Amino acid sequence: MPTAADRHGWKQRGGDEFNGSSLDAATWRLYGGTGANGVGIRSPQAVWVGNGLLGISASGNVSGGLAWQAPPATTYGKWEFRARVEPGTGYAPAVLLWPDSDNWPIDGEIDVMEIVEGDRQTNHTTVHYGADDQRDEGIVTGDFTQWHTYAVDWQSDSITVYLDGEQVYRNTNPAAIPHGPMHLAIQLDVGPQGTWIPAPDATTPDAVSLYVDWVRMYH
Repeated sequence: MPTAADRHGWKQRGGDEFNGSSLDAATWRLYGGTGANGVGIRSPQAVWVGNGLLGISASGNVSGGLAWQAPPATTYGKWEFRARVEPGTGYAPAVLLWPDSDNWPIDGEIDVMEIVEGDRQTNHTTVHYGADDQRDEGIVTGDFTQWHTYAVDWQSDSITVYLDGEQVYRNTNPAAIPHGPMHLAIQLDVGPQGTWIPAPDATTPDAVSLYVDWVRMYH
């Protein structure tokens, strides 16, 4: 499968292939407590590793997520991951860069993969910035129930996102570029959340999972 790293000659400096039988606690921090925007419950038991994959499984109002915590702190850089998500209205996978400071939205947010619609045919890339949560969004369509590679190249003057090695989003607005350390977060959010994530409905399976094959960091 095409990757941005191969096409642009990026040099790997870390990551996780998820080849073990459990999550590396030195690399990742599991979520616990209330879900995004106060909706649902984030349970560490919803996250698992097996058969060379990281999985997050959601059912009812319980889901999960995790955040990269391995040193060193990272300001600017490149991340790439291979992922797919099962269909199911009411659950939205998001893989993003989140500020280490937790000072949101002032210190920014870069949503690389966010697939809100239950049919998994639309990926949203969104950059959040400014005290009033300004947003710049790019949309690309495809079958995201299948495996794809997603990459973000975050530099001091630009944010570029790739899908299967092809550029699908670029932002060079100086006001939108974060300049403090950020980390990768992987989560499966539960709806309803306003007009963004709908509630589960009669078509929603009993369980919906997000699968990640690998995560890699590059210079």
